[in-house]
Amino acid sequence: MKKISALLIALVLLAVFTAGCLDTPPPAPPNPPAAPTSPNTPASPAPPASPAPPASPAPPAQGGGTDAVTSASPKESSVPADIINGLSDSGFWIFSVLSDVTMDGELVVSGEFHQRDDPTQPVYRKLSLYAQDADRNITAHYILTVPQITVRSPNFRIQSGIVRGDIVVEADGFELFGGVLLGNLTFRTQAQMDSAKLDEGVITGSVSVG
Repeated sequence: MKKISALLIALVLLAVFTAGCLDTPPPAPPNPPAAPTSPNTPASPAPPASPAPPASPAPPAQGGGTDAVTSASPKESSVPADIINGLSDSGFWIFSVLSDVTMDGELVVSGEFHQRDDPTQPVYRKLSLYAQDADRNITAHYILTVPQITVRSPNFRIQSGIVRGDIVVEADGFELFGGVLLGNLTFRTQAQMDSAKLDEGVITGSVSVG
C-alpha cells in the first residue's frame, strides 16, 4: 500500500513540473549586433560645384588713322584750305592750327572781328600755333611754313609756335606773342609799326616799313 501511495505522489509531482515548464514563455531572441563603425571612415564627398561660364571676350580695339589732323570745331584745323577760310573776312575771331603745316600760296588775314565774337569786346583776332592741356599749359608748338602772310585785320595776334616765311602788315595793332618769325616783318606805314607789339616774340629777319 505504501508503495502505491509513493508512486501516485511521484506521478503528481511530475505532472505539476511538466505543466510549469509548458507555461514558461520562451526567452526573447537577442538583439542583432549593431553595424560596426570605424572612426576613420571618410564622409561622403560633396558633389563638385558647377564651373562658372566663361566671360565674353572684349571687342577688339578700333584702329585710328593719323594721316590727317581734324577737329569737330571749324576753328581748328591743319588743312591749308581751312586755314585760308578761317582767317578770311568770313572766318573766325580765333583760329588754331593743330600740327605743322606747309602752305604753297599767300595767306591773307582780313576782316574786323571782336574777341569772343562779342561786339562789346575789343577788336581782336588770334592765330594759335600751339596745343595746351586742361590747365592751359602749352604742351606743343607748331610750325606754319608759308611764303607770305598779309595781315589786314586790326589787332591780329600770332601766338606761340613758329612762322617760317615773311609777314606784311597792313593794319594797326599787330602782335607777335611768344612766337618766332623765321623771316622778315614789313609794315606799310610807320603808324602801323609803332602800334605793333613785338617784345614777346623773336624775329630772325629784318623789321622795316616799306
